[in-house]
Amino acid sequence: MLKHIFKQLWNRKRANIWIGVELLLVFCLLWYIVDYFFVLEYNKSLHSCRDMDHTWQVEVALLPPEHSEYQPGESDSTALEDNCYRLLDRIRGYKGVEALAVLSNWNTPGGGGYYGDWFRSRKDTTRSGRGQAILFDPRTDFFKVFRYTTKEGKPVSVDDFDWADPKSVIIGNMAKETFFPDGDAIGQILESPEKPDEWNFVVKGVVGDIKRFDYERPQLTFYRAWRATADNITEEMEIAVRSRESIPDELFLQDFKQAMSRELRVGNFYLKGVKSYNQINKDTDFEFGQTNSVRIRTAFLLFFLINIMLCVMGTFWYRIRMRRDEIGLRMAMGSTRTGIRKLLILEGLCLLAIASLPGMLIEIQLIYAGLIETIGKQNNQLVTYLPDHVVLRFILTNCLTWVLLAIAIVAAIWLPADKAAKMEPADALHYE
Repeated sequence: MLKHIFKQLWNRKRANIWIGVELLLVFCLLWYIVDYFFVLEYNKSLHSCRDMDHTWQVEVALLPPEHSEYQPGESDSTALEDNCYRLLDRIRGYKGVEALAVLSNWNTPGGGGYYGDWFRSRKDTTRSGRGQAILFDPRTDFFKVFRYTTKEGKPVSVDDFDWADPKSVIIGNMAKETFFPDGDAIGQILESPEKPDEWNFVVKGVVGDIKRFDYERPQLTFYRAWRATADNITEEMEIAVRSRESIPDELFLQDFKQAMSRELRVGNFYLKGVKSYNQINKDTDFEFGQTNSVRIRTAFLLFFLINIMLCVMGTFWYRIRMRRDEIGLRMAMGSTRTGIRKLLILEGLCLLAIASLPGMLIEIQLIYAGLIETIGKQNNQLVTYLPDHVVLRFILTNCLTWVLLAIAIVAAIWLPADKAAKMEPADALHYE
């Protein structure tokens, strides 16, 4: 049957050339979009050893001096620290709070802030790498709030590590493999390539890798001690809490705001707001243009699919009207209704197959021209991920593109093909 179909297409090459060109263009454009979503969804599927569900950013602020309730006696450094520790205790003691952490607001999980470190191994100075530094107060449990785990999935806590040394650092597993691939990282020294004598840290532990954003890959990460003091409380301190899973998020947010708006009125401190870290992550995606990028590509994807459906449907509807004599003859000679539908649908799929071959040649040129991006690729990555295998990625994304277009073509041809298949035998003989 396929040989016969290809002969039919060749005999009608003038009529087929325009729809073939459209299929070619749509195939290339759709592949570009499918490739983007393939990498995006692949990155999202990569495991991150932290959990931001049921976590909240509790924002506190100080009353300005001109405020009617401002207390000048509560503005010195001693009072600031005492009042800060008091409000932290009140948050920690709230019935719905499971864990609390204090961190630098440069390191908001899912946020746009970024504080980077550049280290090398003192043991082997040829091994260096850049990554995100996350600073938090070790007197609070940052790891428990965001449910950090080891690479093997074992939960970790701040108390699992020694923070007595002010130069303690905890590293992610990727950093461990980067700097100390041949041995234990505990006790090893990480130093700055620029100021090795001044800026160096002792590795005290290893935790699992995390992703800065859901759509990126795991990155090098360094966790260092940062203690809240009177000098940084007002400008840099961020409070993070984890609510108990047994309490719905909406209920926790409502009750916490209501209760803490009174409880956190300590000295000149007051509760400014509470926000979910998942919402912060979504807001950051929007600010960085990731949300719009996904929306635009989704709109183009739907546009191309609908466009090709309408084009193919109109073309085949016209063809069937012009080929009633042929269809009638086939039915008169014993072709079944199912056979007629199958013939017309296979014609459309064969057209797609013909158009996809030059389409893939054009795609290869786009790849070699460097026009295809790999989202979230790190410069110092050790792991080769699936999107890095260009040939395999090319095959998979073209298969996905072909399947999507095939579904659209079958859906578009089905109605005119079904109409042709339902032609009565008498009418078929009449057209012949």
